[in-house]
Amino acid sequence: MADKNASQKDHVVINADFFDSMGADYEKAFGHDVGLHNFIKRAVTFFPPAATVLDIGCGTGTPVASTIAAHGHRIIGIDSSQSMVDLSRKAVPSGTFEVVDMKEYSPKEKIDVVLSILSLFQLSREQIEFMSGRWADWLAPGGILCIGTMDPAELDLKDAIYDEDKMCVRGISHLFMGEPGHLILMTREGWGNMLRTAGFEVIETEKDTFEPPPEAKCDPEPHYFVIARKIS
Repeated sequence: MADKNASQKDHVVINADFFDSMGADYEKAFGHDVGLHNFIKRAVTFFPPAATVLDIGCGTGTPVASTIAAHGHRIIGIDSSQSMVDLSRKAVPSGTFEVVDMKEYSPKEKIDVVLSILSLFQLSREQIEFMSGRWADWLAPGGILCIGTMDPAELDLKDAIYDEDKMCVRGISHLFMGEPGHLILMTREGWGNMLRTAGFEVIETEKDTFEPPPEAKCDPEPHYFVIARKIS
């Protein structure tokens, strides 16, 4: 059960308008994340041939969508920022990209692979749990889910609050592109439990810390990556 007293710490200042104003500056800061590149190269080894891949929070299209398209897969990308969608369309001309809130999106077909890479930081725990059920609904049997998030165990939790069940941490202070905000992050155990409940088996996990360049004015990001398969 969530700690209702933590609600005042759940505010996050980063939103679609912020990403619209940032545009290509985001790609300059985060487009050369070696750990993310390595994770995507590993993840595609689990994809079926010529897979239909849904990239949730596609951002600039680089490096995630562009790398996957280069491996011969069909990309469908969604993002709440028009600026990001415009950049994705330029980066991956073969893809189909749309401005839409992930919580309101429904694909027109079954998907082989769903990606949510560093795109859940504006959601509450309840919204993330809701999305885990949506991912399972969207995926074909045996479909692959790839998650990129941050590991709260590797962050400064001085002012943060754990939920009673220890599956989620709220109110984590974090600087992103010069803007202070608060994160809500599932713990590693929380991710495992939530995905099993939604009908997934976790295939493997990876950890890597990304140090953004100084000009990005961002805190280090201890990334936590998950590859899972739909089993029910």
